[in-house]
Amino acid sequence: MENLRWLSRHRKPGECIESTTTRELANLTIFSTFSPAVRANLAVLFAAGLCFWAGLAGLLPTLPLFIETLGGSGQQIGIVMASFAIGLLAARPTLSRLADTRGRKIVMIVGLIAIALAPFGYLLVQWLPHLVVPFILMGHSFTVDFSILALIAIRAFHGISIAAFVVAYSALVIDLAPPANRGELIGYMTLVNPIGLALGPALGGFLYEASGFLVAFLVMGILGLVGLLLVLRLEEPYRPNNGETSQIGGTAVFWSQLWTGRVRIPAVILLMVGLAFGTLSTFVPLYVREAGLTLNVGLIYTASAVASFISRIVVGAPPIAMVAVASLPLAWLSTAWRWGCSGWPTAPRSFC
Repeated sequence: MENLRWLSRHRKPGECIESTTTRELANLTIFSTFSPAVRANLAVLFAAGLCFWAGLAGLLPTLPLFIETLGGSGQQIGIVMASFAIGLLAARPTLSRLADTRGRKIVMIVGLIAIALAPFGYLLVQWLPHLVVPFILMGHSFTVDFSILALIAIRAFHGISIAAFVVAYSALVIDLAPPANRGELIGYMTLVNPIGLALGPALGGFLYEASGFLVAFLVMGILGLVGLLLVLRLEEPYRPNNGETSQIGGTAVFWSQLWTGRVRIPAVILLMVGLAFGTLSTFVPLYVREAGLTLNVGLIYTASAVASFISRIVVGAPPIAMVAVASLPLAWLSTAWRWGCSGWPTAPRSFC
């Protein structure tokens, strides 16, 4: 009854309630219009995406603490966490071409293999001999910690997961979606990101508090394996693109468009947001522990993901200037935090 009253107040002149109700129900039953094969593929794809994002984000509240137990300083923790971008940036061009020439499924498999193996690699480092080798270069003394070097290498390998899975997942959703419902379906399928980012850290933090690093890392690796098994069941509408001339032309167009204003401005904004998020997400676990808070630190990441999910509904599609203004407080917060480490008497010093 309340729904009918709402519809009667908001319906357009000349529009009957029955037609409005039918349209709203049609929007909610978009998946019923797809063939059973497409629905099955989309369900498997969504479940694999949940495993991917939960397995990736589940290490956020635990990995910095794990690096510290291996003797890593605050600077070394930052370097290890930032090494994720090495694998991501180095592998993305190759994997993007591979998704076009060999298919989306194989690239998703590469990403999920990285998600599944990386947690086991981190655990193996703690059983390696802890070698610290001093050396002198140009009159300055340095030390090389081979455990930290091993973590950097594994973290860079872990970065391949994002480079592979995100590109292939988005492309496969577009391949599977009927043209008439493509935009709406993409909106539904991209919800896998905030949902996975909300569930993963909470689960990882809970497992760490209950059983320690071993169980928390093993479960994240198992999530990757489950996602891999799900992707192996996918039936891909594979249509490779083998045109080398179009690839060369596309590369030229890419570089010519890279520095245009419509690309440069959003890229700078995303860089600012990424710097702020990367700083906070790396050192939040250490800060919470140093402050003596009895809190599942994973819930902080969960709250961030929930806020991201809600903002999609509230904000909708704002002008780019509004996005920039909304992003600047995050960058300011990151900078203020860093200043606090060097000047505020209440700031913890162990990770500054």
